[in-house]
Amino acid sequence: MKQYFKLSHAVLLSAPLLITQSVIAETMLEEVVVTAQKRSERNVDVPISIDSATGDQLEQAGIMDVQDLGQTVPGLRLDLSGGFSQPTIRGIGSSVAGPGLSASVATYVDGIYRASALTSAFEMADIDSVQVLKGPQGTLFGRNATGGAIIITTSVPSYEPEGELKLSYGRYNDIRTTFTGSRGLTDKVAVGVSTYIHKSDGFVDNEITGEDVDTKDNWGARLKGLFEPSDSLSILLSYAHTDRDDGSPNSLNAYEGRALVNDPDAPTAGFPGAPTVSELNGNQPYTKPVYTKRGSIASDAELGFTAKTDDVTLKIEKDFDNMVLTSYTGYHDETVVYRQDYDLSDLPIFHGHFQVEADSFSQELNLTSRGEGPLQWVVGAYYFKDDTQFPFFNAVQGGFAVPNAFANGQKTEAKAIFIDGSYDLTELLTLTLGARYSEDTMRVNFESVPNSIPYTEAEETFEKLSPRAVLRYSLDDDSSVYASITEGYKSGVFNPAGFSTVPVDPEEILAYELGYKTQRNQWSADLAAFYYDYSELQVNRFVGAGSVLVNAAEATIYGLDSQLGYAFSEQFRADLNIAYTKSEYDDFKNAPAYLGTGNPGDPYGTGDVDATGNDLLRTPELTANLSLNYERPLKNGLLNLNSSYYYSSKFYFDAANDTHQDAYGLLNLRASWTPASDNYTVAVYANNVTDEEYLVQVLGQSAGMLQQYGTPATYGVSLAVRF
Repeated sequence: MKQYFKLSHAVLLSAPLLITQSVIAETMLEEVVVTAQKRSERNVDVPISIDSATGDQLEQAGIMDVQDLGQTVPGLRLDLSGGFSQPTIRGIGSSVAGPGLSASVATYVDGIYRASALTSAFEMADIDSVQVLKGPQGTLFGRNATGGAIIITTSVPSYEPEGELKLSYGRYNDIRTTFTGSRGLTDKVAVGVSTYIHKSDGFVDNEITGEDVDTKDNWGARLKGLFEPSDSLSILLSYAHTDRDDGSPNSLNAYEGRALVNDPDAPTAGFPGAPTVSELNGNQPYTKPVYTKRGSIASDAELGFTAKTDDVTLKIEKDFDNMVLTSYTGYHDETVVYRQDYDLSDLPIFHGHFQVEADSFSQELNLTSRGEGPLQWVVGAYYFKDDTQFPFFNAVQGGFAVPNAFANGQKTEAKAIFIDGSYDLTELLTLTLGARYSEDTMRVNFESVPNSIPYTEAEETFEKLSPRAVLRYSLDDDSSVYASITEGYKSGVFNPAGFSTVPVDPEEILAYELGYKTQRNQWSADLAAFYYDYSELQVNRFVGAGSVLVNAAEATIYGLDSQLGYAFSEQFRADLNIAYTKSEYDDFKNAPAYLGTGNPGDPYGTGDVDATGNDLLRTPELTANLSLNYERPLKNGLLNLNSSYYYSSKFYFDAANDTHQDAYGLLNLRASWTPASDNYTVAVYANNVTDEEYLVQVLGQSAGMLQQYGTPATYGVSLAVRF
């Protein structure tokens, strides 16, 4: 993701002797301001690797969903696991999903932590900016920011009346409508609203029923009210609702043809007396196609993924001249229903239907210094409470209905205090010290009638002090170098799906980073080298047909990050971001794997393998993004041309390094024209122009090796009207 900036320039004279060098000398990048340390600072002064962009620049790059951010942020992957978003930054991510099992990369929306992996990826309608912080951020952003943090900020209401309506139509009957608007009701009160509707036929067909699978019928709305009774007090209240009916998580077929139906003697369920595939098919081997190509699946089950969310946030900011007190209060409620055919055929071998009900509450208080003194600091307190329940999992196994196969859940209560301060030892040398003390109480519950497991509860509390230390040296007003040591922490948890009352210890990471930042005239550069010592990884381990969560691995990760931006002129700029990440399991002798020859019908015996020396899952060695933006006057208006190319080298979806995605690249193009009046913009766009076939997930389980493809080439037109 490129750093966001605008170009300022001198008035171009018509003098024939004006030379290119003088134009470039007048071309300046606007100063980039970030909030990675809980206060507004110039990016060049912040000793953290940060990728940032505005909402408009994300749209130009073809990014309309949080799940697509990985295309603009090298080192970041956002994969899926049956609807659960699993972000990974520099090799740090989560391989498990379930109630209370949060990602290792924290997502914040308007200062509120979004814990749910099912609804942390959403469509963007009123985004003001996105910041991706790389490396452990536990001191300031909490216990589960081991890999980093994604900071999303939505637009604040304006007192000046303004509105924008956007309409777009693209391939697969993809129709998107968004509206954002705000106005002042008085000189102290302003309100804002944003809405979106997104419908699509999708590109995946169910060859059994002839129906489209990955259709979309999504909508959402956000209402904000801003009250500023004085210059020193600001109150911002917002309510947001989303309603998602999206078949994308259901568009799964067989990785390399690995499906249980290819083996006629394979038992179709994990209980005595279950029929084989042949017996279930009338004593005939299964001869129908097992689909592996993009765009086709086979399913006889009812499919679906729906999610409804409600969010209320309250931000209160009080200025005391030499310090600012900020309060963030958030409430989140969600209901998710998921129906999936896990056997990839028209036989009732293994179907699943479950529901998720979750609600959370958070409260954070920050007291931040102001002024130009040598000491800048922030102190804070944090409280978070979450209750995530899977009230039922209904299954069809081997033709037998298994209602209420299990129910489980996990409750979280987290408390923390933190302090972080920077002191100028000299005019050029700054020392930053910070620490966060966390206390996390986890409560698990589970039951399974078919497995004769009664309702069971257990509780455990985890405590941790997470420090950081940074030395930053200012080379001049526009550049600096820094060295940091940071400790990251992911809370210990229970594994509700494993029906175990034995907790899993926290993950820990010790991160070292050296960095250089500069922004001057027409160019900018952010360079960082990092080394991670990663221990106590939380992974699933197979036990029979089920799995348990254990601490089973240690790993080493190191690499380089670079972000380079250059404005060749007032009209043309380029951004090149490259991330090199080398990852390796140092000790992982009991890695989960699906054993077998790899031939169809023989990949399904679960067991442990020695993954020591393997790459970490979902960690490509090289990722890069090149963005070019060119604009020029045309027909009494402004023409803007944008291209964005993302590259990823080969990577693996599992620790055993069995399932993989080869190297691939995605090219997005956009051209727009805006008249001098600036009251509308027309655009044409094309995403994945070269029609690359690539996978966004591979999921191994007992009835088949599931895979999901990314979106093929798409193209369309859009219109934005401002009033």
